Amino acid sequence: MQTAQGTMLESLRSVETFLDAHADKLAGVVKTGARQKLTDAIAALDVHASDQTGGLLASKGATQKKQSLREALLRDHMAKIARIAAADLPNTPELAPLRMPRRRPTVEKLAALAAGMAKTAEPYSDVFIAAGLPTDFVAQLTAATDAMTSAISERTSNRGRRSGATVGLKQKLSDGRKIVHILDAFVKSALKDDPALLRNWNLVKRVPRSTGRAAAAPPSAPSAPTPAPTPAPAPTPAPTGV
Repeated sequence: MQTAQGTMLESLRSVETFLDAHADKLAGVVKTGARQKLTDAIAALDVHASDQTGGLLASKGATQKKQSLREALLRDHMAKIARIAAADLPNTPELAPLRMPRRRPTVEKLAALAAGMAKTAEPYSDVFIAAGLPTDFVAQLTAATDAMTSAISERTSNRGRRSGATVGLKQKLSDGRKIVHILDAFVKSALKDDPALLRNWNLVKRVPRSTGRAAAAPPSAPSAPTPAPTPAPAPTPAPTGV
């Protein structure tokens, strides 16, 4: 949640607190539909804020999970198959899918390469099993690939959740300010004979501005004083005749 959005949400909560604290003088106001809409809007905002934060954290977690699964796919499955193939199988074009990927392919490309490796290695299962791989090494390779791609889908889903929550926050904050505008008319009418409390309300209903103090520029070093010019020597008087 942005700072300005958080400030606005706190303002709506302050309005709600004010109405509850002075319910004895605002009995007609707290029973209005607008008052209930304010409560509902704040509850919805809390949900959106939670979803926004949760979506962000879950997205970061899914990204870390994807990276871990990617490394496991390369290290624990594809590298073993590639080294056994290089040592025990002929170096022919049809067996090229058994080589390790070059550089750093995207997740989608890596998944396709892993699928190609699994399909190419399966007819030579005896060779790989004899070299030390488990009997279900092809199934394990496929499962590791699927786990990696699932982490990508999970991250995309969480990003969508966060995006939806952000849109919901913006809309509900706008709705909340409209509700306060309606309540303002009722409160001013109810407190017309209580100027002190009315002044308090006028402060509470406002959204404080988020202002940051600009850092003061460091004072410049004082310039060295300009030295006074050295006076020219007085001319020597000419000698007088004897």
